[in-house]
Amino acid sequence: MEDGGGVMYIPDHYPQDPNGFIPAYSENGSHYGDMGGYENPYSGQEYTEEYADHQGADFQTQPGEFQAYSHVMGDGGVGISALHFDTAEELVWMGNQNGHVTSYYSPHLQKYTSFQVHASEGVRSILSTDRGILALTQTSLRCQIRRGLPVFTHSTDNMVDMQCMLQFQQRPNQLLMGGIQEKIISFDVEKLKEIQMHDTGGSCAILRYNGRHVGCGDTTGKISLRDPLSMNIVQSFDTHSGTLSDFDMNGHHLVTCGFARRHGNLQAIDRFLMVYDLRIMRTVSPLQCVVEPLQLRFLHSTTKIVVMSSTGQVQIVDVNDLGTTNLDIFQLDTGGGMALSFDV
Repeated sequence: MEDGGGVMYIPDHYPQDPNGFIPAYSENGSHYGDMGGYENPYSGQEYTEEYADHQGADFQTQPGEFQAYSHVMGDGGVGISALHFDTAEELVWMGNQNGHVTSYYSPHLQKYTSFQVHASEGVRSILSTDRGILALTQTSLRCQIRRGLPVFTHSTDNMVDMQCMLQFQQRPNQLLMGGIQEKIISFDVEKLKEIQMHDTGGSCAILRYNGRHVGCGDTTGKISLRDPLSMNIVQSFDTHSGTLSDFDMNGHHLVTCGFARRHGNLQAIDRFLMVYDLRIMRTVSPLQCVVEPLQLRFLHSTTKIVVMSSTGQVQIVDVNDLGTTNLDIFQLDTGGGMALSFDV
């Protein structure tokens, strides 16, 4: 799912201009906005052509195992800022930048419920539970049952600029909430109160979990692995020279995408995914992408990663298959807008 406009607000941990937004590419798709002012190398091309890497070797696209199936315009006519597949029901949840949440069912994305969770703040993250869904905005946490009735709203002075939240099996009744602020909040969803604060040393814009560690990504490109019981830091990685855009963990792999600093303080998208082996806590060979990676997710129980660019180009990458010359790439119809969120 994507927005329908050409200029979109994006999550606060991405590089931004002084006005708080990054213009998407121009109408003809030939240039990106203020992230370095570089040209779009794929403008006017079809994604069934041959690609060449920087060393000149030919890559041939092949019919992939995934393709675009259906799409729907999100409610409100503004950017979709959060997406989530329901873990208990056959539903997809969407949150937009006007604080509205909508659920869809069936492969054709038919609307199920639609309701407002905040009057003025955009939805930053959505999680599903047995009780209902949790929607996080900049300064509040809202719980609603799937039919749309509110359960509770939580907001305190500790919630300054929230970005992400996470639940995991070692703490089934607790919710971790992070943001562009000094503290990670541990919230008890049964007692409906904040029970612990954990220092971030800066910020926590992204939270991930792989069964052994809680991963916290900050705006400087640093990822900290924490013990899920004590929340103490056990290892840290400095990933990209610029801002961290996204990361995910699966098994013993941690993969990141982000920005590289070039020509002083200008930041451009780093085409290399940084890969870490969590058994030895070291980086291994990076993965080069054809698309410009802005977001990524592991496909469940596999070593394959779905990588998406801001213009809706999607590439499937296998961390265990570095030598392949076959590309699995497809293009989403963004309608000229910027793709801001996705889920697997």
